[in-house]
Amino acid sequence: MAITYNEIHDTFNALKKTEAYLEQRWGDIEAFLKSHSRFVFVGCGSSYSLAKSMAVICNMGSGKPAAAMAAGDLILHAQRYRKAVDGAAVVIISRSGRTSELLLALDALESEGCAFTVASLICADDTPLGDRSSLVLSTPWAFDESVCQTRCVTNFYFIAAYVSAKITGDQAVMEDLRQVLADGAEYIAGAEDLAKSLSGRAWTHAVVLADAELEGIAEEGSLVFKEVCQLPSNYHHLLDVRHGPMVLIGKETLVIAVIGESNKLERDLLADLQKKGAVIAALSTIPEEIDGVQLTRLGRPESHVACGIPLIILCQLIAYHKSIVTGADPDKPTGLDPWISL
Repeated sequence: MAITYNEIHDTFNALKKTEAYLEQRWGDIEAFLKSHSRFVFVGCGSSYSLAKSMAVICNMGSGKPAAAMAAGDLILHAQRYRKAVDGAAVVIISRSGRTSELLLALDALESEGCAFTVASLICADDTPLGDRSSLVLSTPWAFDESVCQTRCVTNFYFIAAYVSAKITGDQAVMEDLRQVLADGAEYIAGAEDLAKSLSGRAWTHAVVLADAELEGIAEEGSLVFKEVCQLPSNYHHLLDVRHGPMVLIGKETLVIAVIGESNKLERDLLADLQKKGAVIAALSTIPEEIDGVQLTRLGRPESHVACGIPLIILCQLIAYHKSIVTGADPDKPTGLDPWISL
């Protein structure tokens, strides 16, 4: 099997190690979070998508101001971002801890006289980024050897959701996240069967629809199609897809949507997508069947933020099995390096 496939299947083993690690480091994490009132999450590519979810999770969970910024944008426009970053806690997300854009972004901000504190989430030890950070959360067991990130992005998302729930005392989310980990083997088996079935359908591009805390992880779910099976893909908020993108959805489109409780607006959207001939897969906590939709249930009622983990796993598995159909190399996509050096 491809490295990518094995790393997807190892995700829940890695997440359990990460949960134990977060509990071990909780004193340091809590002290850092309580000493800052504003957060800026920074990444590149996949980690920038994750930064978007982290900013929303932080803001919705704690009420503290939070923003997501692309490192390359900061490098080119550090002076214009100076007021937005000055005095904030800057949280950097990086698989390797060596991506040059992340380090150059810090240099650029410092050259503009910004005062900020750096925390970093890294899937490696002893890195240049870690050396510049006041708080380092290092999870090398989640490092992806494949060029495309799978296990590590799920790990980053879990860290954000778990830390937010714990710091705000949201026991319902904590229990849901732990249940997702407990159900991991069962879920991944069911998702694999669905992925194999969907990969054989005649779609040529994918659209991922999700809202709120799932914004960034859903965007990363879209990106995995470009990287792993090398097919066009997009992410949109659920109802926002009606505002233009709907015209490009048809019989050659795979739509992956996260839906919640019974909601007429969601059902109407799925019905309209079905009329356009799209192949539709939905993740839901609701028990009923939906005509024309491949429905993956999430085991038990879950908080919205916890749905991000099953969502990204499903996207990754579909993209992997579709790569067998397209002939793309899921481990080494043409023109892409594991981390970019400017």
